[in-house]
Amino acid sequence: MSGWLEARVCGSGQPFIWAHGLLTNMQAEDILDWFGWGSFPSTIKLIRYNARGHGKSFASLQPRDYCWQNLAQELLQLADQLGLSDFIAGGASMGASTALYAALQAPQRVKGLILVSPPTAWHRRKQQADEYRRSAWLAFLLGGRGLAWLAERNLQGSLPGWMGFAQREKVKRTLPLLNRYPRLTLWALLRGAAMSDLPSKEQIRALAEKPILILAWTEDPVHPVETAEELHRLLPNSQLWVAHDEQAFRTIPARMIEFINHL
Repeated sequence: MSGWLEARVCGSGQPFIWAHGLLTNMQAEDILDWFGWGSFPSTIKLIRYNARGHGKSFASLQPRDYCWQNLAQELLQLADQLGLSDFIAGGASMGASTALYAALQAPQRVKGLILVSPPTAWHRRKQQADEYRRSAWLAFLLGGRGLAWLAERNLQGSLPGWMGFAQREKVKRTLPLLNRYPRLTLWALLRGAAMSDLPSKEQIRALAEKPILILAWTEDPVHPVETAEELHRLLPNSQLWVAHDEQAFRTIPARMIEFINHL
């Protein structure tokens, strides 16, 4: 591998490699506790890592290094280092895209996928890419402090209306972590996101026979249910489940565990 990745490995048995979303990391996920890592049984070998530029993992100042195709190569290289011949891959948002590209690059190794909150894609991607480019310049000028201010200002409109006070407070607690990112790294990360999109629909159809779990939730403009539904249509062997309220949202960890154990 061209650098060093901060990673954690828990349990044994079926390997499951998880990739986080853009500008989050393992520490932020622990604060949010949306995916219930503490509830995963020891019979699942849970592998979490911080992607390049996130947490204490190595960083690059080249935006192309943060494109999703390149992050997928990083995931596969981590699997190589751990001696995994095959595994289940999963992730949220950017991490879901990373896992999807990894399956396309090494279909014989990725035996199943868990795609959580797939991001805007295809015809809807340009608007989100423009937003990332604007945020990149804000990060360049003000660093993580500027992004944290913007995120807190937009918090009400960026989270589903049905999310309760406790969940919103968890999100607020993750915002100070943005101050730990060097401003040039933030600039490159956001520019890389702006350059990225999901694979073409024709490419995705190549995974039609692979078992895939797609999990999404309503009222999230950055992760529209439309993307999840289109992936489900393109992947006839997939399962789609959409949360419409917080009670359903909390069942996501159990659904992930059930899918992994079934495989």
